[in-house]
Amino acid sequence: MNNMFFPIILAAFLSGGFCGLIGYYIQRFHIVTLSFSIAHAALAGASLALILGLDIIYVALIFSLLFSIAIGLFYSRIKYGWELISMIFFSIFNSTALLTLYISNIYVLSTASLSVVLWGSLLAVTSSKLILLSGVIVLFIIYLSIYRSQIDAIIFDRKIADAEGINVSLHILILLSFTGVAIAFTLKITGGFLVFSLLYNPVASAIQLSKNARNQMLMSIFYGSISSLIGLAISYYFDLPVGATIALFSSLILLISYLFRFFFDKILIKRIIGS
Repeated sequence: MNNMFFPIILAAFLSGGFCGLIGYYIQRFHIVTLSFSIAHAALAGASLALILGLDIIYVALIFSLLFSIAIGLFYSRIKYGWELISMIFFSIFNSTALLTLYISNIYVLSTASLSVVLWGSLLAVTSSKLILLSGVIVLFIIYLSIYRSQIDAIIFDRKIADAEGINVSLHILILLSFTGVAIAFTLKITGGFLVFSLLYNPVASAIQLSKNARNQMLMSIFYGSISSLIGLAISYYFDLPVGATIALFSSLILLISYLFRFFFDKILIKRIIGS
């Protein structure tokens, strides 16, 4: 039993932490809407895989990577309107996903697979995919280590970094590509419609609780991992959809963080006025 659940627990821990880390850089690079579209590109790929009888993760990976590379290449060429463009692609991918899910349910009758795409599954993790996920995380950490100074410069001020000769467009392309990979590997755990909750909620929680950039990054990783692990445990013991449970728990952490920030600021203002 322990051997069977260990890969699942490890996958939840790694994917949650990885999404938290990626989400931190997505927020700091100001490409949230682009990543949102990538998540739905992965969902469209996973839905299409049901009809074709292919591996959900690999097809989602291809779709999200190709779309990530495409928007990464065109990002520097289109100066304005990216939010609108992202929402257009979101509509296209979302409609494609819903249509293919409907078709797969009629013709393929893949109710179990359909449930995995929508809600995630405890049994969706395999050892080979866990190894691939671990490898991608190691590659991303190596990338961050090598280009730390350039990435920090982009985060501080993108225009200044570009003027100093840093290839901002290339780093955005790389980050979007890693985002596509993270989404594809997390999709089977959280489900396609909820995967972005692990990208956004942890970093949003971290921002409420700390003003220090390094602390925000570490807290994003922690909240992503803890949301996945506790959501996984709750879904197992109460027989609930794992993706929805993880998303709700990460949202609960975010709500608590906002409340803590609100009351902390309120108390601090009173002390300042009182002094």
